[in-house]
Amino acid sequence: MIDTHCHINDEKFKNDIDDIISRSVDSGITKIICVGTDLKTSERALNLSSIYDIVYASVGFHPHESKDAENGYIYKLEEMTNNNKVVAIGETGLDYYYNVSPKNIQKKIFMEQIELAKNIDLPVVMHNRKSSTDLIKILDKMKMNYGVVHCFSEDWNIATRLLEMKIKLSFTGIITFIKNPFCEVLKNISLDDFFIETDSPYLSPIPFRGKRNEPSNIKHIAQYIADLRKIPVEEIIENTSNNALKFFKKINSN
Repeated sequence: MIDTHCHINDEKFKNDIDDIISRSVDSGITKIICVGTDLKTSERALNLSSIYDIVYASVGFHPHESKDAENGYIYKLEEMTNNNKVVAIGETGLDYYYNVSPKNIQKKIFMEQIELAKNIDLPVVMHNRKSSTDLIKILDKMKMNYGVVHCFSEDWNIATRLLEMKIKLSFTGIITFIKNPFCEVLKNISLDDFFIETDSPYLSPIPFRGKRNEPSNIKHIAQYIADLRKIPVEEIIENTSNNALKFFKKINSN
């Protein structure tokens, strides 16, 4: 199994990161992508990737943090990508639900990171909350088709538009919640077009909802999708793992 998006660089893990990695390995996880949300957390992700063989890094500025992106941040991100264990740019994107950063700043920082990703042929890891129209417009305008919308939480119509643009989708523990609206997407999406992720320490799947999430819980996400589609969980694990290895190409160079 591959956890394609988590934040084990979060302060919530600082006292037991060795145990987190051990439980991940014991649960069958072979690779973890630790995602940065600003320069500090991106550097922390990179540091963890140098300590633990199974950890890889994605570096970027989250839309919440984009208001604080200092001049020259993009060059610092680019410098980080010289490390072989940096496999993506992000977490970037748009968030119009909280609007922590002004929309114009969010879009500017998002587009700058897309441009960087295109220049160095890395995928973009995208956050999208109540902002699908603008996100799709930006992807179309910039002719960007090498990316994933993490924690996908939209309907089949939005899913179809993104998939037509060759954008991948990724699912978290929220799909296991009783009132999840994603059944149509989960039933209809091709097995080749999605990943699974924990987004740790957030969004713990049932039966751990409300507790700190961690990568070892990813098996519950795989099992939920398998049960919904009425196929063996091993098929979900194999397909999502293969999808991730093909998508995050630099993983294969390590």
